Amino acid sequence: MLLMFVMTLCATCTALSADEKPGFRIQISQKGVEYARGVLLPKLKEAIQTLKIEDIDKTVNTPIGHMTFQIYNARVADVDISQTTLALASPSNLVVSFNKALISAGAQWHYRRVHFPHISDHGRINISASQININVNLNIGRTEDGKPNITYQSCSTLVNHTSVIFSGGYSWLYNLFSGSVSAALKSTLESQACPKLRIQIVKNLDNALESLNLHSDIDDYCFIDYSLVEAPSVLHDAFIANGKGEIFDKTNPSECPSPKQDMPETVDSDRMVTLWITEYMLNTAGYAYQRAGFLQYNLTNADIPDDGFIKFKLNTTVLKPMLPELYQHYPNKILTIWIYVTKPITFDINKAGVSGQAEGTITWLVHVNDTLVPAFTLDAQLDLCVNLSVHLGSKSEVYLDLITVEPNIQLKKSNIGDFSIKSLRSFLIMARFIIKEFVNSKVKHGIPLPSIDQVSFSGFQFNLENGYIQMHSDIIYIDTRAKLDAKRELYTVFPHGFECKIRNRENHDVDGQSEKHFSVLGVNFF
Repeated sequence: MLLMFVMTLCATCTALSADEKPGFRIQISQKGVEYARGVLLPKLKEAIQTLKIEDIDKTVNTPIGHMTFQIYNARVADVDISQTTLALASPSNLVVSFNKALISAGAQWHYRRVHFPHISDHGRINISASQININVNLNIGRTEDGKPNITYQSCSTLVNHTSVIFSGGYSWLYNLFSGSVSAALKSTLESQACPKLRIQIVKNLDNALESLNLHSDIDDYCFIDYSLVEAPSVLHDAFIANGKGEIFDKTNPSECPSPKQDMPETVDSDRMVTLWITEYMLNTAGYAYQRAGFLQYNLTNADIPDDGFIKFKLNTTVLKPMLPELYQHYPNKILTIWIYVTKPITFDINKAGVSGQAEGTITWLVHVNDTLVPAFTLDAQLDLCVNLSVHLGSKSEVYLDLITVEPNIQLKKSNIGDFSIKSLRSFLIMARFIIKEFVNSKVKHGIPLPSIDQVSFSGFQFNLENGYIQMHSDIIYIDTRAKLDAKRELYTVFPHGFECKIRNRENHDVDGQSEKHFSVLGVNFF
């Protein structure tokens, strides 16, 4: 339920040590809390209407002597809790306040006079209690393994007015001294209200807590951990949730050594929820996937579409104008290119956009008699520009899409002698679009955002800052009787594109040879 989303994704926003700094944060604004109130009230009302009121057995003084009376089989008929409020309280509390509540119920009654003559009677009774004020104080905590937990702190109840109306038997007589029974009833209701509400509220929150997903698989290689790094807290009328926001290799999970970024305590927003995605969170992805062996690939002819404008194949004959030395050693041979990222991909977030950098080797392998023979190896550095988008659906996921890639290569090792890589470098620059499409086709899975049953995000707005991205959204509650639209919505940081600003590398002529023109399949390169 929505209240659990508000409560369980909250963590402290006080100063944290370097190891405790979050990679991900969620802020719930007062607007989000008010929305939660609107969702909570009908559920609380329904829960109260199904409460079993304990039987009452009292002895009272009346004008006709001492009487013992019982009120039993009580059933709630109506509840008005429309003035209930949710209030944030420092350091980490949420107070549910029932103000001027009203409850009416029907029950059976029976009385017996204590002294002789032991007369008795029975019938029905209508009970009304109004101007009820109840404050339930809940604490939002954190378990040792980083999961949120909800504990009951305190409760107070004041019933300002009660009334009873008897029916059946000599009810006209009993109604004359109903005040005595009302006073006893008031005391009983005040003693029963808090234990009953405590059970119902904590039970509902615990049930919702079971659906909170803080560990989600991304794909077969990695998962993301959103577990809380500190116990919850309230600051400036907002809940703040500090989560790890770390992506791990499934086989051998290990902490990413990248530095963590500082974030502001809170942010002003007219949306219900603000999420922070940090550089650190993105860098853990590069670290985890590099450790998992995902960032290596054998590029073959099967990976090159054959329906494009250029019918390009990995063959020494096709690449002869660009790599004549390779053709001389291996004429008309099929090629496989082994791409291996030697260091984790790193990212940089600033107000201009999201950029990244990858380093690795590219080994050109020749098919000779069913054997792959290494011809030469390149050192490669790739400067990347990345766009970030969120896909909304039954689950929400963050995607990184490569927009631009700027390759830079140097010859590392050659088994075909020294040769100029100027033409090859120019070819890779011209083939940036192909590289971009190839990389995006391999990154098919998004990073799941924290989720809880029956709660979904609704639309996103983005702010880029130095070291993190702020994503502003609203949240909606989907009743179990409703069906969440399976259609996925896309929200992106740069919907109309942007000028990619990345670090320029000087294109040194490492082999000292002059650049020359060449042509591959009729396309001219420099």
